[in-house]
Amino acid sequence: MDRRRRHQAKKPKKPKSFRLRFFLFILFLLAAAIAGYYFLSLPIWKIQDVSVIGTKMLSAEEIKDLSSIPLSENLFLTSFSRARENLRKIAAIKNFHLYRIPPGTVLIKIEERKPIAVAVDQGRSAIIDADGYILNRNPNLTLNVENLSDLPVISGLGMGGETIDPEAAHVLKDVIVELANIFGARRTYLELGGMQNISFLLDDILRVKLGR
Repeated sequence: MDRRRRHQAKKPKKPKSFRLRFFLFILFLLAAAIAGYYFLSLPIWKIQDVSVIGTKMLSAEEIKDLSSIPLSENLFLTSFSRARENLRKIAAIKNFHLYRIPPGTVLIKIEERKPIAVAVDQGRSAIIDADGYILNRNPNLTLNVENLSDLPVISGLGMGGETIDPEAAHVLKDVIVELANIFGARRTYLELGGMQNISFLLDDILRVKLGR
């Protein structure tokens, strides 16, 4: 009977022991967070280099300059929101990813859009992809497109803003791509007469009228 009373008398001490362990656990987490922040703030983590991969028609050096990655800033504590915004403005880039590579490198991996035609309008020319994006809209960007002279040429497009007219972009997918599948690499000149009188010229010799 006395043993049972002594055992019951010791039970109230358990909550104090739990609170002490909980306090020590929180203190440990706080110390670990402070130590982690101090470790990540060391000078060794300063951004010293920016590397760009995935470029074919774009210039890696120009991408680095236009991204405005902040050199000498901390690799882990610096926000890349401005760099992402700058890269989104480059129409020739379809997708991109930024990677932090210790101790001081930022890797930009990009996926370029694929040019499928050259649009001409009132003395201006624009390289466009299958989604209708104008790839050479940025005057500070150089495009090195292989076999540019072999791309189909289109006239009669509206080229305002970042993309061409949505209806014309639909024609690009349904007509130009199909013509390339049929005629291969033969030079094609496509004329859009207000979307009502479409025709194309093969090898500057044979004219084919498609109509509406």
